[in-house]
Amino acid sequence: ASIVLMLVIAFAVQAKGKNKNFSYQNPIRQGIDTKGLRDCQIFRDGKMWYMTGTAYPHWERQEKDGQPLNAGVPLYKSTDLTNWQFVKTIVERPTADKWYYRRFWAPEVQKIAGKYYCTFNCTNPAIGFFGQYLGYAIADNVEGPYTVITTDKPLENGNDLTFFEDDDKKVWAFWNRGREFGIGFAQIDLASGKFLTEPTSAIRPGKVDYEYDAQGNQVKEPGYDGRPIPKVKKYHAWDAIGIEGAYVIKHQGTYFLFYSSWTRGYEIGYATAPSVSGPWTKHEGEPIYGAQSKAACSKNGFEWKGNPANPFNQVGHNAIFKGPDGRYWLSCHGIT
Repeated sequence: ASIVLMLVIAFAVQAKGKNKNFSYQNPIRQGIDTKGLRDCQIFRDGKMWYMTGTAYPHWERQEKDGQPLNAGVPLYKSTDLTNWQFVKTIVERPTADKWYYRRFWAPEVQKIAGKYYCTFNCTNPAIGFFGQYLGYAIADNVEGPYTVITTDKPLENGNDLTFFEDDDKKVWAFWNRGREFGIGFAQIDLASGKFLTEPTSAIRPGKVDYEYDAQGNQVKEPGYDGRPIPKVKKYHAWDAIGIEGAYVIKHQGTYFLFYSSWTRGYEIGYATAPSVSGPWTKHEGEPIYGAQSKAACSKNGFEWKGNPANPFNQVGHNAIFKGPDGRYWLSCHGIT
């Protein structure tokens, strides 16, 4: 599958009294690794745009024998948001005895109090770190060098760590930790890598029911052979199977928590709150952006409502940034 950067919202800005038009066409590939970049985050630093994301290989199935593992967290830069140049790997894969040895999923760079914080999610089952775990590094310059704060042990289990600095300068971590916890948050001390509040769920995946027959017995999955395997699940919401990819902003007094779900392909929704600590309320109705997969919809009991002309069946894991026109933009990846 092809994985490429997507940008949303076209614009025109005034420059020195004359119209200066910016145009682009999704997908954007110029200068990006031809094997793809997932979970793209874009941010501005000085006169330059920067971007990071999940480098190839993205999955265990792509880690072929004799091929190198994911090198770490990549950093790209651009002057125009369309043509990108690889800078370097700002957090490099360490030796195999470290917990953050494989994957480096969904990295971000956040500038907080004059420092740059690079978040990432890693795994190393060979030494007991199964699944995903959270870590981050710090630098004085956007291009590094970065020093890993969580070198001895991860911050927490889960994936898709992001930081948000509130108006009172308190910093909050948001991340995903499975179906029961969903996307949660906690206040964090960035210098020590310790939570200052108890991790709390913000939002969870949508409703799931089990299917029953006329006698009230739970219907088993096709091929059931008597073993204790799950019943047939009925999904009702576009985000029912799972949620991930948290990204938080504050706009006009309201906090927005963006997230993605792979229930019908890959799609983006959001929740709002009057405070960074909640309560968080999901936006009702359909997601705001994304793409549906016919196979996923069929498997999970949804009617496919995608655009036949759309070459992508997954578009998601977004980040929000202010574009050159001062408006909010959305970056994400698309998969053919």
